[in-house]
Amino acid sequence: MSTVRYPLQLGDIVRADFRTSLPADHENSRFQREWGFAFRYQPARLAISASLSDPTPPSTHIEAYGKPIKGDTLFGQDESDLAAWIALIVEHSGEDELSRREFQDLVAQHWARGLDMLERKLNKVEGGIVGVVENLLATHP
Repeated sequence: MSTVRYPLQLGDIVRADFRTSLPADHENSRFQREWGFAFRYQPARLAISASLSDPTPPSTHIEAYGKPIKGDTLFGQDESDLAAWIALIVEHSGEDELSRREFQDLVAQHWARGLDMLERKLNKVEGGIVGVVENLLATHP
């Protein structure tokens, strides 16, 4: 029996819940607290961005049991911001068509990998979060 695949729609992403692994979610909360971010989506966006800077695919499976963030919160309510995030993630995947579930899985994987990348950079770079962001910008302009 063949499965019907519906194209990914902006509205699907806006309403969807996005989670990462429970350990990564704890890291996200730690970064939020330590770096003085007001919102959970801020370290999550930074982590996803960091992961997207690595051309290799993230790990293939994440048990996404962390706290949810709605798509319009994680990626922004502006349609162009949302479309840009979707385009970056889909392009990085190399897939022509992704379901909403596949997209959510990719976000969870990038989010977890990105937090790990930020932690490693934080241990190597001086200046805390500012040094990490400056390093990311210098490495991937």
